[in-house]
Amino acid sequence: MSSFTQICRLSNFFVGNYKCILTGRTNWLTPVQACNYTRKSAEEKLGLEKPKRPLTPFFKFMTQMRPALLAKNPGISSKEAISWTSKHWQQLDLETKNQMAKEYEKDLEDYKKIKAMYDSSLTDKQKEDIKRLKEEMAVAREKRKLKAEYKELGRPKKPMSSYFLYIQSRKDGFKGKDLKQYQEEAKKDWLKLSDADKAKFDKQATELMAKYKKDLEAWEIKMISMGRADLVRSKPLREKKPKAEAKKQ
Repeated sequence: MSSFTQICRLSNFFVGNYKCILTGRTNWLTPVQACNYTRKSAEEKLGLEKPKRPLTPFFKFMTQMRPALLAKNPGISSKEAISWTSKHWQQLDLETKNQMAKEYEKDLEDYKKIKAMYDSSLTDKQKEDIKRLKEEMAVAREKRKLKAEYKELGRPKKPMSSYFLYIQSRKDGFKGKDLKQYQEEAKKDWLKLSDADKAKFDKQATELMAKYKKDLEAWEIKMISMGRADLVRSKPLREKKPKAEAKKQ
């Protein structure tokens, strides 16, 4: 193990991971349990041991108060825990706060030195990989955020295609079967299905899509009236042309 790696590990151990506090689940159990649910950074996904920033005085105080907090309120939520900690932080004497601030400044100086060593140790390839992965993660994060916002604001969900409606109709036959095996069997059966039977699912899918389009348009009008035109499609939904008409063109 290189001396730089040893320094990073010691730094991570003593400084701690502030993400565990910020993104822990609502049950607020232990630091280890909370860390299990944090999303990995780009460096962690690439197997790199990036130094972690030290905890600010408030979050350091939060970790120190956690045992007492859990002893009194085992089922406390994150929101309640932060409120409780904030209240006690405001009541903390100035001398203690100043001492914690000095310790934080010292930890921050040490972190900057170790971070500089870490940055200089990275190869050009590693830097490129980190940049690429961070961009991908940012895009994925925006998609998750948008999806959550759609759900919160009641955006209509796009209906299933005729094929997936067929799969749903035979879901009872999935019990006790391997998923991959079931999918292969379902696909073969769908291909063997008569045109008349397929037409039933096509009709159902068409009706659901027509309803979806109306509901989506109504939802978008509502969003515009609420000042959320940013959530409205830039282009309207395209009408799917019948297969016979598409072949002619």
